[in-house]
Amino acid sequence: MNFFSPMKIYLVFIRAGTAHAQERPIMVREGFNIFAFALTFFWALYHRMWKPLFYISAFNIALVTANNMQLFTQPSLAMVQLAFQVVVGFMACDWMQTKLTKDGYILADISAADHILKAEQRYFERMLAASPQ
Repeated sequence: MNFFSPMKIYLVFIRAGTAHAQERPIMVREGFNIFAFALTFFWALYHRMWKPLFYISAFNIALVTANNMQLFTQPSLAMVQLAFQVVVGFMACDWMQTKLTKDGYILADISAADHILKAEQRYFERMLAASPQ
């Protein structure tokens, strides 16, 4: 039994109320987002997530202010920044789901696969099997 399976969970979102909505799904992978961890500000800016972008900016400004006022040592500031980036990495998928829901998308399916292309293939196979012939 393999406990470290490469299987990933993908949430499939479609825009509600549009023609052929099922043909243009948006796949959001569950779990840790390495890009959001490494590039917090730029990741939020790229995805146009304004509220998380504001919080990320406010947190970074607070850290710079704490550094200028010498409230903490350099290693402790680095640990706080790293911890914040880990939290952003884990919360990124939830923020993406919230953004899509606010933009009018609905959760259409959940697909598990080791790669996003296989997850899309499984989604389309289920969609075609469920459609009336």
